[in-house]
Amino acid sequence: MHDHHGLTAIALLLAAAVAMGLFMSRLRLPAAAGFILVGVVLGPSGAGMIATDTAIQTLAEMGVLLLLFIIGMEMRLGQFTKSLPVALGITGVTCAVIPTSVGLFTLAVGGEVAGGIVIGFMLAISSTAVAMKMMEDANHKETEGGRLALAILVAQDLAVVPLLLITESLGAAITAKSMLLVAGKLLLASCVLAVFIHMLNKVKSFRFPGSEFLMKNHDIGTLGVLGICFAAAAVSGLIGLSPALGAFLGGLVVGHSTLRRGALSMSEPVEAILLFVFFLSVGLLIDLAYLQQQIWVIVAALVVVTGGRTFLNFILLMLAGEKFHTAAVTSLILSPVGEFSFVIAGVGLGMGALSADGYKLAIAVIAMSLLASPIFFLFARVCHRKSTTGHFRRRIQLAPVLPGPG
Repeated sequence: MHDHHGLTAIALLLAAAVAMGLFMSRLRLPAAAGFILVGVVLGPSGAGMIATDTAIQTLAEMGVLLLLFIIGMEMRLGQFTKSLPVALGITGVTCAVIPTSVGLFTLAVGGEVAGGIVIGFMLAISSTAVAMKMMEDANHKETEGGRLALAILVAQDLAVVPLLLITESLGAAITAKSMLLVAGKLLLASCVLAVFIHMLNKVKSFRFPGSEFLMKNHDIGTLGVLGICFAAAAVSGLIGLSPALGAFLGGLVVGHSTLRRGALSMSEPVEAILLFVFFLSVGLLIDLAYLQQQIWVIVAALVVVTGGRTFLNFILLMLAGEKFHTAAVTSLILSPVGEFSFVIAGVGLGMGALSADGYKLAIAVIAMSLLASPIFFLFARVCHRKSTTGHFRRRIQLAPVLPGPG
């Protein structure tokens, strides 16, 4: 017998999330924030209508893989290659500076240094899902800042591979063998990415095998496109690399083939549903009782994390020679903490590198960052627009006072 009460609860949860998402969109606010709020209010620590399920979290992570697959399909490889050195440099610096800073802070206050480093890894990764939604809402995808942000987001998603390996090693004794393993897999991932980019730059476009058959029927085509995404992710995972890397490379291949246009139209609706589940699952993870008990600690950590990450990215972009406006927009887009941070947190907890209390705090800060960052980005855009409009008006008012020629 099926549990009709459980099915009713899930249906009610999904209906409420959709309604809240539409309401937030009506207010010109991110729908993702509404999904997270519903997950908090109706989840296990709120009304208790539904318990957190590993199946829900797994389904949500599939949405992230499909998002990276679509990013790969949409990627203009020439522009990505041009931005890649800056993106890799900034990713490398942030993945070193943030974990080191958090680790030194935990050492200073007498906490667990390994746990601090793991939390630093989690905070170093930006959210591709939220950032992409922010760029779409603000029409920034095709701007200079948007393209640079996208390159950095992809570089950070690829950096999850070594971060996960280091997290696993922190739960055990660090040996020369484990460090060589991390370095080897990082080198392999870099080589695979470089080979794919080099080959696709030479090929430009090719006929994807079976593309005519897949495009004849929408249902078969959708299954075929999803199969390509998850097969590429599985192959990457089986050889010891990140499934995210495989999904992205699979998207690059499809994006340079005759299958590109049809694959985009078929995969985007599925991606929207899976990302909806992802944001809802973030809300389900939040422990409302813990949030109330540690509210000031979480708020302080959120301010430091969001402000500190934004400022660090802005400084690094300026040092890399980017324009002020491009650096400002890009750093704001990169402000939300990433969805792969939940994966790092789970590995850290499972390997013993992260304590249960550290896990709860990190999950709360990450979830609140995903909730607050789109609103923070919207507020920054409104302030910028108003300041620009005011400056323009002042120039108009001063214009008649200025002497004319002659």
